[in-house]
Amino acid sequence: MLTSLNRAPHAARIATLGLASLLIAPVPATRAAERASNLPPPPPALASLIHSGTVKLLTRFASDVPGLTGYVVRFRGSTQVVYGSHGYLFTGELISPQSVPLNAVYSQRYAPVDTAAVIGRLEHAGHLIVEGSPRAPLLYAIIDPNCSFCYRFYHMAEPLIGAGRLQVRWVLVGFLERTSQARAAAILGAANPALALRIDEDRFDVAREHGGIAPARRIAPDILTVLKTHLNAMSDIGGNGTPTLLYRARKGAWKTQVGLPTQRWLDAYAQPPAARR
Repeated sequence: MLTSLNRAPHAARIATLGLASLLIAPVPATRAAERASNLPPPPPALASLIHSGTVKLLTRFASDVPGLTGYVVRFRGSTQVVYGSHGYLFTGELISPQSVPLNAVYSQRYAPVDTAAVIGRLEHAGHLIVEGSPRAPLLYAIIDPNCSFCYRFYHMAEPLIGAGRLQVRWVLVGFLERTSQARAAAILGAANPALALRIDEDRFDVAREHGGIAPARRIAPDILTVLKTHLNAMSDIGGNGTPTLLYRARKGAWKTQVGLPTQRWLDAYAQPPAARR
């Protein structure tokens, strides 16, 4: 995603069938270290980038695909997952037979991020569009105004927000299309950003995958800074597509969900804590 090792940003528009972080069991740290010590070195293309200092290798791991080694790297301030086999370097999303995108799962497992710190940066930057009761279960939804899956999630969430069952803090990014950043800027720079977001989603052109609000003609420097902060936060938590969701698990820890959740999962999440036990 972004200007990264993966040169196909549009491939980020993927939808998951459920909660990715729950579908693969965690690997104990000691076992993971033992496995990493027996793994092959990075492919030549990646090794060259590491040697030049362009990329920093954080860790390597055996992926769920036999013979395919994963490498968690730091590139231009963001954490990414790439893969190697027999000297070849593979970039992009690895998707399981259950249609679960695995990059974010691996990133969280082998190079966990301080999600609370990421949320702190988002709150500090401001320009979050807050909807719903403050007493309802909270999630942060990172969305692109030209994203069709974000459009679907918006309309899945709105009835729950209106019923007081869900609080969403919408985090705007702009990277999917040429007009994405300008549309996100138009929403964040509006006198009523929540209304502007509603217009974008209610008038969404599904056939062309374009948001319904007119792109801003000029992006103010402060809005551009906010959009960069939002995009970096998305990358830091392993988000390689939109929507990327941050939500509280039952034990209170923040978790990441990349892609469109099922309505069943969202309905279950939008319950009072006592009802979710």
